[in-house]
Amino acid sequence: MTAHPAIVPHEPIAIDPEKCVRCDLCDWICPGDLIHHEEGNKDKLPVVAYPDECWYCGLCQAICPVDAITVVFPDRMVNCRTDVASLLGKVVE
Repeated sequence: MTAHPAIVPHEPIAIDPEKCVRCDLCDWICPGDLIHHEEGNKDKLPVVAYPDECWYCGLCQAICPVDAITVVFPDRMVNCRTDVASLLGKVVE
């Protein structure tokens, strides 16, 4: 039996610490409640508490008033080589 390598969670968003004003909007808007920031804490950046559950919806990036957030798609999504029929299963003709 072959051991599977551990899958390291992909960080789905990058937050620029120089731009981020710690406004809590990304925490507020995230539909999966994945981004967390202690309200009013201007010393710490927001964090993605559950990176493997991100939907890549882009709401955090869209609401950021200072463009401090970038959605980072994993390579397996950007360079997917699986054909659509395989992804969807059996196609009914």
